Amino acid sequence: MTDSSMTPSEPRTSGALLAQGLIDNLPVIIDGLKEVYALRTKKQAFQAALQSRCAELQINSQNFSSLVQGLTELSKSDGSDEETKAMYREMIRSLFDLFATRSRDSGAFSEFMNS
Repeated sequence: MTDSSMTPSEPRTSGALLAQGLIDNLPVIIDGLKEVYALRTKKQAFQAALQSRCAELQINSQNFSSLVQGLTELSKSDGSDEETKAMYREMIRSLFDLFATRSRDSGAFSEFMNS
């Protein structure tokens, strides 16, 4: 025993043993609490950023739907020539290609987050 006031023959209560263990391991316990607090803070910041990104994606999804719907209506209108209608259809294809690419990127990000 490192404590000079205690002799090896003195019985120690479980409370005294627990207290001594806490005192001996206090630096490790404090470091652990600091780490948990830091991780919690990072989690909260990341969660806020992720929620913001999800809201942004929802807005982008609504804008995408409106844009495709508008271009589809324009491509079917009687007042447009065939070249303009073809241009609208090409824009719709480009939007879907862009959407598919972004979806794959988002899927890769989700897989990364879940691993």
